[in-house]
Amino acid sequence: MFNVIKSENHLLNRLPKRASPIKKLSKLPLASSTYLNFITHYLGCEITPDIVLFGYEEALQENKIVQEAYPTIGNILWLIGSTGQGDSWFLDRATGFILFFDHQQGEYEKLEQFTNLNISFIEFLSMALLYAELEGILDSKNLSGNEIKAFEHAVNGIRPGLYSQYPFDYFK
Repeated sequence: MFNVIKSENHLLNRLPKRASPIKKLSKLPLASSTYLNFITHYLGCEITPDIVLFGYEEALQENKIVQEAYPTIGNILWLIGSTGQGDSWFLDRATGFILFFDHQQGEYEKLEQFTNLNISFIEFLSMALLYAELEGILDSKNLSGNEIKAFEHAVNGIRPGLYSQYPFDYFK
């Protein structure tokens, strides 16, 4: 229970594949080779209700909107997904780190509004799949205190402190 998957192949193979890969990468000015692998070979999908990844076409469309309305943010960040509540997941174009934006802050005005999780896209997928596993278990039972601690330990195994930084709390 709650094993962190770190292999890019094992993580990506859990996601739905595109019928044929995207070959033209010029519209994807990003530093993350793992994200580029995902966006060109895999479909957008909901991993959990709070982590919905955009596929190639939707990512281009959504980022065009961000670029036109918020060019400063659009030049720094790339919108990769959303949550069921209207929040957004971004990838820093230069560092490849994942950032979270809470929609209650209003518009994408300043970089300081975003929460940098300090994890790569592959670590984000590892975390997302842990939360998917958690949700699957919670559908059938409540977790004991030790199981909750095991989950927290697994998430923090991706990066120390990540569990407390994740924007949604399952156990309060």
